Amino acid sequence: MKVLKNKIAVVTGASQGIGRAISISLSKEGCTLALIARGKEGLDKVANEILAFGGKVEVFPCDVSDFKKVAEILKNIETQFGQIDILVNNAGLGTFKPLDITSFEETIQPVMLPLGSAMVACQTVIKGMINRKSGHIVNLTSPAGYFPLPNMVPYTAARYAIVGMSLALYEELHDKGIGVSLLCPGHVNTGYFERNDASMDWYPKIAKMFPTIEPEVVGAKAVYAIKNDKREVIFPTILWFIVRYFQTFPASSLWFLKFTGLFKSSK
Repeated sequence: MKVLKNKIAVVTGASQGIGRAISISLSKEGCTLALIARGKEGLDKVANEILAFGGKVEVFPCDVSDFKKVAEILKNIETQFGQIDILVNNAGLGTFKPLDITSFEETIQPVMLPLGSAMVACQTVIKGMINRKSGHIVNLTSPAGYFPLPNMVPYTAARYAIVGMSLALYEELHDKGIGVSLLCPGHVNTGYFERNDASMDWYPKIAKMFPTIEPEVVGAKAVYAIKNDKREVIFPTILWFIVRYFQTFPASSLWFLKFTGLFKSSK
């Protein structure tokens, strides 16, 4: 999808952080934005930023763990705008702690967000995309989607599932004219840890390996992935290299992570 002007783009988790940055980046490319998140106040703030530079935007407050509501809102967006050209599945949460001290809610929430909401959103929009033989889906994951990280089992399981879902969707839809991109940034400066009872203190050595990425970089990468029909975008470069090495040599990589203490918790 080389030209994004006048495309209808839906972004979940759009009220802050990565979702906000992707929404603004797409708007600056000329997309009309439909923003979805739980908090209307945050959505309105992002919408006002977009309106300030002449962008087009509507907000749709929704708890995306309510899957029927997600499907309903997406259908309403299609009715209002005529179609959905771009879907960005960004909503997500999760705590970092051993499973035995994780509550029932903390165990199931990372499955509902991002996996459940993303699956429902994809299923809702792809029929129209297939009929038009056009469209693009962007799915957000994290390094936990590639490495079997202890002390964050529900979060890791959901992020692994997002990787599988996105790559399988690519194979299913690409020959039908629909792009599917998996976006995996490293540590992004979003305030996620403060909001989700999560801390990289579980992995202090790993935290020091990667530079902190600003959300605007992720926004630019999302635009790049859509315009260039990228199946998978992993960044920064050091993360891409480590992921590819792990995929090629999983046993030796795990041994190295344990031997060097990179998997060792400070808690």
